[in-house]
Amino acid sequence: MTSVYDALQRVRQGGGRAVPLPGDRAALGGEPAPRPFAQLQGARAPGPIAAELTPLLAAVRPLIDSRRGAVVHVVATAAGEGTSTIAREFALLAATTGRRRTLLLDGARGSLANARYFDCDTGRGLVDGIWMGSNEALEQPIPGTSLSVACLVGDRSNGVADPVTLAAVYDQLRHQFELIVVDCAAMERGEYASLLPEAADGILLVIRAEGTRPAVIGHAKSLVEQAGGRFLGAILNRRRNYIPDFLYRLL
Repeated sequence: MTSVYDALQRVRQGGGRAVPLPGDRAALGGEPAPRPFAQLQGARAPGPIAAELTPLLAAVRPLIDSRRGAVVHVVATAAGEGTSTIAREFALLAATTGRRRTLLLDGARGSLANARYFDCDTGRGLVDGIWMGSNEALEQPIPGTSLSVACLVGDRSNGVADPVTLAAVYDQLRHQFELIVVDCAAMERGEYASLLPEAADGILLVIRAEGTRPAVIGHAKSLVEQAGGRFLGAILNRRRNYIPDFLYRLL
């Protein structure tokens, strides 16, 4: 976490703007040192919904290719929409089939579903490491993939990430990963704005089919755009086919 702590100091010393240190090749415009892609060995593989998310990865790929370390928020208007599952499967797909150095970041305080799914330590998060001045790497690599998993704020933390600290975290993670997928708290909890939607490169809105009213979706989209966020699109989750599968495939 030393590099993240240094990034925070550079942001603060620069009045909110990242100031490169001498020899910081990535911050000076160079490319970060490449990480070798770990061949998929079946330790962790995308689940059955990966096929449904493949077009989404294709749509996001230009964003990943056009910048260093794309930050993508996955968020829903209400809890129980399946956001954590979508974020996890999308990150796994990008890290395996897509062969991208990917970080899955649990951003919802007190709801660290993905970290627990991968048996990660949820006691401390990246923000906690900064506050404690720890040099311990808190991003846990997932064997057999190019995926790492981390918490933004751990279970044992009493604090909340302030905008300057969070901006510094995003800045450093962009140097380490090609794609950062943030599993965000539902908008109804009132915490989403604290994750800096304006600092993300794109936002994916998860919508429960036949469960979320159009007015609610429109209001959520308006709130994010007012905050400076950029919508990439929506993911319709839990959709039911009323046509038998064998007929649906013929359409």
